[in-house]
Order: sequence, then C-alpha cells, then structure tokens
Amino acid sequence: MDYELIAFDMDGTLLDTHKRVLPSSTAAIDEALAAGKAVAICSGRCPKMVELDQASFGGIRYAICCNGSIIYDLFEHRVLSSESLDHEVIVAAVEALGDEDAMVDVFLGRGYFCQTSHIENMPHYSMGIYQDMYRATATQVKDIRTTLLDPAARYQKFIFHFASPEARARVRARVEGLPVELADSEIASLEFSPAGVDKGSGLLALADLLGVPHEATIAVGDADNDLPMLRAAGLAVAMGNANKNVRAAADVTVADNDSDGCAEAIRRFLLSTQQEA
Repeated sequence: MDYELIAFDMDGTLLDTHKRVLPSSTAAIDEALAAGKAVAICSGRCPKMVELDQASFGGIRYAICCNGSIIYDLFEHRVLSSESLDHEVIVAAVEALGDEDAMVDVFLGRGYFCQTSHIENMPHYSMGIYQDMYRATATQVKDIRTTLLDPAARYQKFIFHFASPEARARVRARVEGLPVELADSEIASLEFSPAGVDKGSGLLALADLLGVPHEATIAVGDADNDLPMLRAAGLAVAMGNANKNVRAAADVTVADNDSDGCAEAIRRFLLSTQQEA
C-alpha cells in the first residue's frame, strides 16, 4: 500500500514525556511533506493547545482536534468544521457527576474554559504536568458548571478529570447510556464528545477533505482515546509506550515517544518503498 496521510496523537505519541516534540520527529515530518505526503495532528486537545507546539511541527497544516469534533487549519488559524454536543446530554452528564470531586474542561471552537480554582489544584487531579499550559491558554471562569450548562453555547467537547480512577469508573457507569462518545484518558479523566464523533471519524473526514483514500491513511497513538482512529486507518501503529488495548488494536509497533517512534513510523511506513504492512 502506498500510504498518503499519517496522523499523530500528541500526548504520549508526538510529544515525549517532557511534553516536547523530538527533533527527529520534526525532521521526519519535513521529509514526508517534501515527498508530497500529508501529515496531521489528531488530538484530544483544542486548537489553542495544539498551536503551542506548532513551531515544532514543521509544515503540518491540519489538526483534528477535540477527539475529532473540530478540523482546524493551523496555517490560517481557523476552524474548518465542527460538531457540537446536545445540551440535554450535557445536563444529564452534570447530573451524573453530582458531588464527585472533579476538574472540568469545556471546549468551544479554538479554545476552552476551566475554573480558576481547578487550575490551581491540578496536581490533585493527576494533571499537574499541564498546569503551565492551562494557565497560559485557558479562559478562566469562577464557576465551570454554570459555563457548561449555558443553554446558548454549542460545545464540541468536555472532560471530567477526577481525583481517582475509582471516581471515574463510578461516573462512567452512570453515563453509559447517554448518546455521547466516551473516552478514558490520562490517569483518571473521562472525555465526552458528540455521538458518532471520535478521532476515527475526524481522521476520515480529513482524508476526504484532502482526497486521500481511507485505506491510504496511517494512525499513530498510545492511549484508549486513540482506538477509534487506529481502527479507522488503513494502518494502525502503536507507540512502544502504548497501553495494552492500543497494542492489541495495532497492526505494527514502533519505538516509544522518547525514542524516535514517530520518526520511525514515518520512515518505515509512509516513506519506505519496502513497506512492512
């Protein structure tokens, strides 16, 4: 198969454990683009978060953001398409959350909202490594639940970050019947996206936009919220640091995110004339 498009998850994939893009990844991305291949970001992050690392992406133009609910042009800094959650689903999710201790992120267009008190207490929610990014990029509000429950807003995604995996499991059980896409992420986070929308649908939407056959796509990831794009892609690639679910879903595995795994994926499968899969 002559693959034409490769899509990378960010956290745990294109970003190393220090949340940086390796120079080897940037060099390989530039090689792929020079060869006429397409390279994209496919992340749970919103566009504003993705743009923080844009200088390290080489010439990547397109980002699939918010778990597939936004297609974004990094060159023109604009949303090309978006899918929104039904307000009734949001209300039901907040009711299911109840009095559980959780930090909440709410995504709208290019950016997102977060409660100031939550940002100052992010280590409590196993999110301390992202604290500087949130301080720099979030629109901070006093009461995030009031923001989330605004009936006039059309949100693309929201996340509950819990103080423990056990709390996540409790709330996940309460919301399982809702018409919404759920994805576990981080240590104890639960992501909500519109029904039928995930990283897989986002990958295929971008492929259609670029005129790339679905079977000519490659997806690279490490965590459960990457599973839909791995299943949708023509070739599913697991990072060496991927969890067991991703490894089981993948066709091939490359080195980990600290050991040039992304560059390996590009050179072995997108650029090689002697592809292994």
